[in-house]
Amino acid sequence: MEKRLFIVLLCLLGALSSAFAADRTVRGVVISSEDNLPLIGASVYVTTDDLKKAGSTQPTIGVITDIDGRFSIDIPSGVTRFFCSYVGYDVQEISLVPGKEQYEITLHVSAQMLDAVVVTGYQTVERRKLTAAVSKLDISDETVGAVKSIDQALAGQVAGLSVSTASGSPGAPAKIRIRGTASLNGTQDPLWVLDGIPLDGTDIPQLDELNDVANMKQSSIAGLNPADIENITVLKDAAATAIYGARAANGVIVITTKKGKVGKPVVSFSSKFTYTPTLSLDRLNLMNSAEKVGLELDLIRNNYSPDNHKGGVYGILSRSNELAAFQTGGWDALSSGTQADINRLKSINTDWSDILFRDAFNQEYNLSLSGGTEKVTYYTSFGYSKENGNVKGVGMDRFNVVGKTSYKLNRILKLGVSLFANRRKNTNSLTDKYGMSNPVFYSRKANPYFQLYDELGNYNYDYDIQRNTDTDLGFNILEERRNTSNESTINSLSSIFDAELRFNDKLKLTSQFGYQLEKTSKEEIADWESFTMRDLYKLSEYTQNGVEKHFLPEGGMQKSYENTNSQMTWKTMGEYRDSFNGIHELEVMVGTELRKTWYETLFSAGYGFDRKTLTTKPVIFPNETYAKLFPLHETTYKENAYVSFFSTASYSLLNRYTLGGSIRFDGSDLFGVDKKYRYLPLYSVSALWRLSQEPFMQQARWIDNLVFRASYGLQGNIDKNTSPFLLGKYRVESILPGTSEDMIDINSAPNKKLRWEKTQSMNAGFDFSVLNQAINLSVDYYYRKGTDLIALHMLPLETGFTSMNVNWASMENKGVEVSLSTRNITTKNFSWYTVFNFAYNGNKVLHENIPEQQTTPGREGYPVGAIFALKTAGLDDKGNMMFYNPKGEKVSLKELYRLVDEWGIGIASSDVTPAEERSFYSYIGSQDAPYTGGFINTFSYKNWELSANFSLTFGGYVRTQPTYDIIQPDYGKNYNRDILNRWTPENPIATLPALVTSSANPEEYSWYDSKTIWRDLDIWVKKLNYVRLQNLRLGYRVPELLTKRLGMNSATVAVEGRNLFVFGSGYNNYMDPESMYNPFATPVPKSVTLSLSLNF
Repeated sequence: MEKRLFIVLLCLLGALSSAFAADRTVRGVVISSEDNLPLIGASVYVTTDDLKKAGSTQPTIGVITDIDGRFSIDIPSGVTRFFCSYVGYDVQEISLVPGKEQYEITLHVSAQMLDAVVVTGYQTVERRKLTAAVSKLDISDETVGAVKSIDQALAGQVAGLSVSTASGSPGAPAKIRIRGTASLNGTQDPLWVLDGIPLDGTDIPQLDELNDVANMKQSSIAGLNPADIENITVLKDAAATAIYGARAANGVIVITTKKGKVGKPVVSFSSKFTYTPTLSLDRLNLMNSAEKVGLELDLIRNNYSPDNHKGGVYGILSRSNELAAFQTGGWDALSSGTQADINRLKSINTDWSDILFRDAFNQEYNLSLSGGTEKVTYYTSFGYSKENGNVKGVGMDRFNVVGKTSYKLNRILKLGVSLFANRRKNTNSLTDKYGMSNPVFYSRKANPYFQLYDELGNYNYDYDIQRNTDTDLGFNILEERRNTSNESTINSLSSIFDAELRFNDKLKLTSQFGYQLEKTSKEEIADWESFTMRDLYKLSEYTQNGVEKHFLPEGGMQKSYENTNSQMTWKTMGEYRDSFNGIHELEVMVGTELRKTWYETLFSAGYGFDRKTLTTKPVIFPNETYAKLFPLHETTYKENAYVSFFSTASYSLLNRYTLGGSIRFDGSDLFGVDKKYRYLPLYSVSALWRLSQEPFMQQARWIDNLVFRASYGLQGNIDKNTSPFLLGKYRVESILPGTSEDMIDINSAPNKKLRWEKTQSMNAGFDFSVLNQAINLSVDYYYRKGTDLIALHMLPLETGFTSMNVNWASMENKGVEVSLSTRNITTKNFSWYTVFNFAYNGNKVLHENIPEQQTTPGREGYPVGAIFALKTAGLDDKGNMMFYNPKGEKVSLKELYRLVDEWGIGIASSDVTPAEERSFYSYIGSQDAPYTGGFINTFSYKNWELSANFSLTFGGYVRTQPTYDIIQPDYGKNYNRDILNRWTPENPIATLPALVTSSANPEEYSWYDSKTIWRDLDIWVKKLNYVRLQNLRLGYRVPELLTKRLGMNSATVAVEGRNLFVFGSGYNNYMDPESMYNPFATPVPKSVTLSLSLNF
């Protein structure tokens, strides 16, 4: 028996030895654990060490999977295992089983390499081959939080990307800059790309355009639901953006949306409830009624504004006929009744914050369904968001529908369809020409003693708030907001159709067709009982045969706007990838793109409007001049076409060295009168050296990754506001009574050589990871030079034109970006991660022309956002402002400008030339902060997670509005307490200047009155240094045992606070540092959000 058993064991050993005695062929398939689909191009290989141990003379053995994820590899005798790897997945070791030839290998997504693949919009690039400066941000509930638009969520997240919130009103866009500013007059906003299709939209308005909420423009991604976004990739340098051609100079932001995965259907539901406390006016430092009444008494007694007949005190003195007595004898000269009336004003303190603002409650709901099979995947979502502003009557509703489907018709052909639809409705009241109906602005100017209702509940009218001395038009902000409306509805549709024809694992053809349509319908209504109509009716006054008439009928006003913005994009690409001997890797892509845009506007206006009957009355204009002031119908139409050819190539050697390049030719009908300038060639070259893969670095096992990158290229930009053609605006002008002439106003001279703007870009950086990626550091230095920038060039008068748009200006940007992420602590129950990013950007205008008569300095040699101001030198012994002249000497305003009152009538003149006046100004700083960054900490303990995100802004400056008027102070408006701290004989140590009168200082009074000197003083320029707590979030993941009992896969509850604290200097008298420049803008609100996320 024992002998037989021994013989059996010998046979088994023989069988095993024979199994490994010769090469064996192993076949199989590699699939992804994420969606159970085959992985094309996965590496199956035997390590060099295993080959040496087996006595094989082959240096390497490896294959890659084919189009079906299948492989076949010959393994030498003596080898007992092989490996399988794929970018973004953990490497898997497979032990060989005797007699087994077929293997099914499932690779799992690597927790440390989730960003190993970067989507650039045109290609999917493995990060190990990425030679460009790119940042990838995965979008989650923690990233988005309570924000309603993805641009708001990017603050403090990416190095080199700065986010400024123009307004805290619902739907307001954010100003985004990537590595500074690339153009002087053209668009400065980045290009947004949705699933490979560039989006077209309106540019974010400049800061000085934001005079009211109604003028807010929508960005191209305004209606996109953040809940549908998987990740965002920010492309920064030429190696990443040059492939996008003439729209890439400002950087590119690529959005990748969620899609279905193979497996059982997954249902996700989330809801968010947000509370936003009312705005507080405390930081504005406004005067109360007692202080304002005291100021009015002082101003009237000293006759600072003899022509100003406004304010409560002046009204009382005028009605009691005691104005002269008061100016002569002061308070004691007034009767007891008048004194009592004035004292009564002091006791009234209207709480404008309580009347005009409110606590706001917002809600958001999202529902999605996704899943699929190996043939078909799908993703469908519905979203609803209702956002109420802190200003009463201001809000936005948004409804989103997304449908994405992918069909695999056979082993080589795959089709996909994506539809993104949304409807947005913005509500607001109509803004008058003074901005008074804007509560944020009105609350700064309204007198604290003014009451909106009388004892009977009727409206009291504020006749003092206007910017002129007229007192015949009554204004009541509650009446105005009740009897005016401003509603806009935006319907948006973006559709993407894509096809992929994969011949094998090396060659594929892809084609995408995108259609974007956005239609905006806006209606403005003002009823007859409103300041807006009272003002318009007054403007329609005219005299005929000595009789005053109005050509506008009695009744309201109704204006309708219809704007349609559409874009069609079709691009086709061929891509070839191959590797040779496991050493060489080659990727080549060529393609073409066609794009066409349409923009159409329709406008109509009607007067005598009745809301009940929805009818208007005819308007009969007395002449063409009045008709031009009150247009009834207008229409515009514009279309542009673009064609592009592009190619990219990449070569890698030994997974250590990579060379890359791209080239693109863009053509457009925007330019090309001279055919030589019709097409713009753009290109990039780049290189990468992975030092950590060098043999001499193998002993430093604590270094996971060390890469050096460099790139150079040429990017482009389009200035849509210019044209090479002779452009003019048609109008009809009344020359003589009863006659009119057709006229065309010419904007600028034609220039057939007008062409694209270009930006040369250089980037050098390194990526460094150590200790199993516990510390990850990326540092980049860049230099960008913009050339052929379009700017005005002054022309001799004999040409018949004053200026012409010419490609001759230039500017530069240079800076450093640092990104650091650390895994500080990781235990079974606790973890702590930190992400820190910091960026510096300095820009300078190299060449720019300004008109000879311009009295303020040009930007040449200074940043694009340069702020110049008159350098003050304190006060003289009478409280008058002193200045530094170009020699550094302290002089008065009269001495600085050499003011002379030649005729003795209080009108000053000066022989200072514009060039000399420009030398009076000093450079203070740039409105674009050079230092930005973010600091994010995430703590996890068991099922709890706490995250805090801080954004950093340093080194910027902002020009604020003067806090009071140095001449002719307005008695009818409130001021902040700065005016109480001005120089007076009783307050000689003050730093703010005294009020100037025409009697005491006629020359300076006249000069302040005729020029913007008071606004241009350096005392109104404030530093912009602040740290904002963007969000603080505490989340709890419900234990799995409980969710399973409830039939759910997972459940998370979280509470989040946004904008809870702002630590900074220099924004006293203002609600928020980001809105200091604009007294009309609603500040960024504080908010607290409770959210719930469920997965089934």
